[in-house]
Amino acid sequence: MRDMFAIGGLQACRIILAVAVTAMLTGCAGSTAGVTGNEQGGKVPYAEGGIQSAMDAAQAHCRQFGKKGQIIQMTSAPEGGGVIGFQCR
Repeated sequence: MRDMFAIGGLQACRIILAVAVTAMLTGCAGSTAGVTGNEQGGKVPYAEGGIQSAMDAAQAHCRQFGKKGQIIQMTSAPEGGGVIGFQCR
């Protein structure tokens, strides 16, 4: 009988761990979803016609550090859209 609770407890721990990891990863996708970078700058993907949204995401990212974002590079993709490189100044 005691072994049943030990196995059930292990399964419960695995479920709790999976839920916690999922919640943490979901928390990373905030208002700056798609942005990769740090306080110095980064990159953000954009869809065709979505440059303004990408720049808004870059600005929001830099605002976390009390800075403003400035585009330094744009790379277009053959299928439309692309990636914007930015610096936080």
